[in-house]
Amino acid sequence: MNLPVTPSAPIRFWRAFAVTYGLCMVVQLVGSAFTRQSVTDWYVTLAKSPLTPPGYMFGVVWTILYVLMAVAAARVAVQLGQWNSRPLRWWFIQLVAGLVWTMVFFGQRNPDHGLLILSLAWASTVISTVYFWRVQRRAALLMLPLLAWVSFACYLNNYIVLHN
Repeated sequence: MNLPVTPSAPIRFWRAFAVTYGLCMVVQLVGSAFTRQSVTDWYVTLAKSPLTPPGYMFGVVWTILYVLMAVAAARVAVQLGQWNSRPLRWWFIQLVAGLVWTMVFFGQRNPDHGLLILSLAWASTVISTVYFWRVQRRAALLMLPLLAWVSFACYLNNYIVLHN
């Protein structure tokens, strides 16, 4: 009897990672289009928290976070054997919410509405991390740096709202 040939776990993981990292890169590219102009002429004029990192750090941090997020989502996708699942839907929601924040905060130059959207991004990151924990704890742990960074971003965004 011939059994269907299925890819090994490492191959399934790398395929899933290619999809999740590809989604992260699309978000990063679209987000950078909204950020590029505002960072040089609007954002620099704002009163910012003394804890605001130097500008070059944001690209470094987000590159690392996107890799961690993509690995986490790929692990969950492989573990579940499907893409249409509640954990991955919440992961996608938090990814899109982060992009929408960029579009509103930098594209529309609206920190007030940005803070509202960032709060939704934070909540959806918490929810996706909790769902990941139920599927695979290592994947959830990979989401914790993102949760920390989005929490910090909420503080930074709130500081800008209160001081500008």
